Amino acid sequence: MSNAFLSGGSPEPCAFIWGLFRAAKVLFGFLFLIKRETMSFTNNLVFLLILIFFALFYTIFNEKLFSFNIKYPRAKDYFIALYSALFYALWYPPAIALLIYYAVISAFAKMLCGDKKSKVKLWIFILLSLTPLLFFKYFDYFLGVFGLDDYILGLVLPLGLSFYAFSVIGYFVDLYQDRTKPFENFLECLLFVAFWPHLASGPILRAKQIFANILEPQKLTLHYFTLAMILISSGLVKKLLIADNIGAYVNWNIDFGIGNMSTLEAWATILGFSAQIYADFSGYSDMAIGFALLMGFRLKANFNYPYLACSLTEFWHRWHISLSTWFRDYLYIPLGGSRVGKSKSCFNLFIVFVLSGVWHGAGLGFAVWGALHGIVIIFEKLFFKSYMRVPRIFRWLITMIVVAVAWAFFRLDFSLACELVAKMFGFLSKDFNTLSPYYVFVIFALLSFMVLDHIFRFYKVDDEGNVVINKSFASVFVLAVLLYFALNFSGSPLPFIYFDF
Repeated sequence: MSNAFLSGGSPEPCAFIWGLFRAAKVLFGFLFLIKRETMSFTNNLVFLLILIFFALFYTIFNEKLFSFNIKYPRAKDYFIALYSALFYALWYPPAIALLIYYAVISAFAKMLCGDKKSKVKLWIFILLSLTPLLFFKYFDYFLGVFGLDDYILGLVLPLGLSFYAFSVIGYFVDLYQDRTKPFENFLECLLFVAFWPHLASGPILRAKQIFANILEPQKLTLHYFTLAMILISSGLVKKLLIADNIGAYVNWNIDFGIGNMSTLEAWATILGFSAQIYADFSGYSDMAIGFALLMGFRLKANFNYPYLACSLTEFWHRWHISLSTWFRDYLYIPLGGSRVGKSKSCFNLFIVFVLSGVWHGAGLGFAVWGALHGIVIIFEKLFFKSYMRVPRIFRWLITMIVVAVAWAFFRLDFSLACELVAKMFGFLSKDFNTLSPYYVFVIFALLSFMVLDHIFRFYKVDDEGNVVINKSFASVFVLAVLLYFALNFSGSPLPFIYFDF
């Protein structure tokens, strides 16, 4: 569209608006200059900050050394909140304003409970929470859609915004429905929003869960210390050994171009990405849950070996559990859930999964990714009894094929994803050539590490969703061996994929 679209035909107002956009572009470009990939548990500087945190935490809040801990039991929670904010500010200074913003509106959310609560107030708080998320995530995208490329600000999504925005929205709804009590003060709200283990890539927190840990923190016994070390070790193996190594080869294949791929090369690339995104995201979650446990906070599992699933429904009981349960509790059930009849229930499921795709980012590919999952889950729901008669191995194979196809739309632009999927099924593909520049066999070799992760299961998840120790000697031994390889043969550092979401 032309500039007159905004000016109503007059060039002067348009020039003024264009000047404001240019100024905003410069401002935001300056504010978000720091690279997000520096915030990684495997980054040396961040690892040093984590060591400093725990050294201070276990020294200051040792009741044998300092008696004030008995009189002020909440002091350690306030310390975690302030350190989390400092942690965020050190590598992403301007975004501290967002943490304060969300903590402030959370502090005022007390009005959502009691006799004075109303749905109008609830929607106001939800909109206040969604506004920064919608602005940073979709503003530039829709300017491009409507042809206003000259006005694009080049916004960078503040790290973790999607996660703590959803955490806060869940808190508002829980307050309104009397499922939790309000936080007592601003620092408790800041702790909930900025809790540093989850801040960059989740899991999405629940206020009730944080309250339980504040009031009755999990004592760090030898058992829980061991569990924390297993989780952190598992996270390091997944990130350093699997995600960073296999991700480099996947990126090479994609960057070299999809047009000349054979069917085998297309499958190697998408299976490699399937392993990369699992190892990358679940690796972060494992470390986050482990670090939280060292502070006395026991968070629910966020992953439960999703590639063992024999249906898409089961897959979403195992993949990004904090997101799937969030959409279930705060969108699917309020829409009526399964109580509104089969056709409307299926429609609600489809809407939920499309929105879960859009939550990951703007673009048709994310919506298609969510829609594919939704359509297959609706099919499973409608033909459940018949589908369950299919042998388990075939249901697993079908599930993995659907997941892999959907990942193509998650990883690539829509047109490229369509081309890759076509090649996966033998259309438009080239003949395989051993002299091909694409990596195939090395990707399949690295996939074996993910297979080991799923076979030996370095931790287990109980019926309540808590992470528990796998007491198998073989599991511990394999984890120790893989940890050695991870620390000595890690791939080139790649930013966590979910830093973009």
